[in-house]
Amino acid sequence: MDWREIASNPPAEPNDTDTDKLAAVSNSSNLATISALPTVPVEVDKRHYGLNESVHQYCAERAAQILKRDLNELRLITCNLDGGCSLAAIHNGQIIDTVTGFTPLEGLMIDYSSGSIDPSVLSEMMRQDNNTDDSSNREVVKESNLMSAAQVSDDPRSVASEVETDNSRAKQALDIYIHRLRSCLGSMLMILGGMDGLVFTAELSENSEIIRELICQSLKFLGLKLDLEQNQSDPIDSDIATTDSKVRVLVIHPQEN
Repeated sequence: MDWREIASNPPAEPNDTDTDKLAAVSNSSNLATISALPTVPVEVDKRHYGLNESVHQYCAERAAQILKRDLNELRLITCNLDGGCSLAAIHNGQIIDTVTGFTPLEGLMIDYSSGSIDPSVLSEMMRQDNNTDDSSNREVVKESNLMSAAQVSDDPRSVASEVETDNSRAKQALDIYIHRLRSCLGSMLMILGGMDGLVFTAELSENSEIIRELICQSLKFLGLKLDLEQNQSDPIDSDIATTDSKVRVLVIHPQEN
């Protein structure tokens, strides 16, 4: 159905047949059927705006090689953390969900954008400032990103290093960044119904052990156990989870065309 039909046509009035169907669904005997529905959508929207699909696909295939598993049997979340961050939920070798939107204002906090934000915030900021230009948009895109929030250098890795000092702005920026990452990872876990492997890739993922450690800390409830010694040894294309971890953790160097 075309979106214009959905937007312009009023909903049809329910008839007796529809009422009977609703009653049947609400019957407790049908709840088992509802809960047994597959968690993965039958039809997956393959339009991934703003996503570097080749990186996520490569990392999924490389993860299967490292784990010596069939990619079609794995549930993976790939974390591409660099200047423009993106996550992908991969089921049976196919990307079924991402956190990237049509513009950088959807998804994760990144080097040059604040990440997901209620669009009405922009209107409210313009109303309070009595501005009709793009100053409010500039505040969200240019002044609410990771670098500006931390008030450190233009290198995102410096934010993590500043946490060891008394730079409270850097700590706050890192807290916001990690919180958003955890939130998006949680939604993907629900989509996948579990996770066999967590993959870190790209510059920030590969060079910041503190980012990897903070993310893995929040996934202990899955039985994920990070090998702290391996995590601090600049791992590349390797599994850094402990041998008894129920979820594998991999750091993979991306191979971009």
